[in-house]
Amino acid sequence: MFDSAPIIPQTRPLLQSPAFFRALTAAGQRPRRLSDDTLLTTRRLPGGLRLYQIPRSGTDPLALPDLVAEAGLTRRGFVISPDRPTPQLRRIGAIRVARSPGAIELPLDGDLSAGLDGLWRHRLAHARDQEVTVKRSNLPMDPGHWIFGSNTPRRTRSQRLPASVLTLAYAAANPGDAKLFTAHIGQTRIAAMLFLLHDDGATWHMFRSTPHGHIRAAHYLLMWSAMTWLADNRYARLDLGPVTGPAPYTASFRMGTGALVRPLGDVWAWWPPLHRVSAPTRRMDPKNPEQSGPGLPSAP
Repeated sequence: MFDSAPIIPQTRPLLQSPAFFRALTAAGQRPRRLSDDTLLTTRRLPGGLRLYQIPRSGTDPLALPDLVAEAGLTRRGFVISPDRPTPQLRRIGAIRVARSPGAIELPLDGDLSAGLDGLWRHRLAHARDQEVTVKRSNLPMDPGHWIFGSNTPRRTRSQRLPASVLTLAYAAANPGDAKLFTAHIGQTRIAAMLFLLHDDGATWHMFRSTPHGHIRAAHYLLMWSAMTWLADNRYARLDLGPVTGPAPYTASFRMGTGALVRPLGDVWAWWPPLHRVSAPTRRMDPKNPEQSGPGLPSAP
């Protein structure tokens, strides 16, 4: 089983970054911010019902009722996916609806080469022996770019936007922060990786390879080139995605970089009016183990 440890918790995840807010706005979405800068996205369900999503938030759950009331959103439903385990959400009436996988994260301080496992070192050396070269550039503003694969728009699970649309919006709204690393043999492109930069962190966003790229282990050299460039430019953490998807088969590749698994919070459903009902009940229940500690905030 993978080792796990908390990693640089002060680094804000992509989905809560100002850069992501700008990208959503550029893509025609209407994200919102609470007064503490927590980013909200929206999702429409069949029948026209609109929910707000709070992805990877570090907001104090006991402050949410007041923050939501201040924003005038007390009659909306929420899906909350905290950036860390947050069982305190029960205290505001939230209901856990799904488990979340851990996030694979690589701290970019210290000696990066010392963290590589044996297979990773071997495959990296193999790529270098194959005379694979890597070029770094900003992502071109081209919806037909090779890294997007098929020309058929693919929608992300979380945002319901074609991946190319949201990615290009990110590049347009955050100039220079969508970094493309491309592997070549001579002049022939064989693989590429795309990384999104945000605050003092970065997120591995996309990867594409040809059969020649896989044979030559180009993905190892691409990742290593990105890791070292990010470290040299004082980025603190590289988010390599959740353990179980959308590409769980890459977990061993990602862990081989020296990354660790950090637990994320589970997925919670919350309707703010439930806080009015649950708060008095929980205060009066002598069997409720969560009664100790600070009292619940007043209902909005």
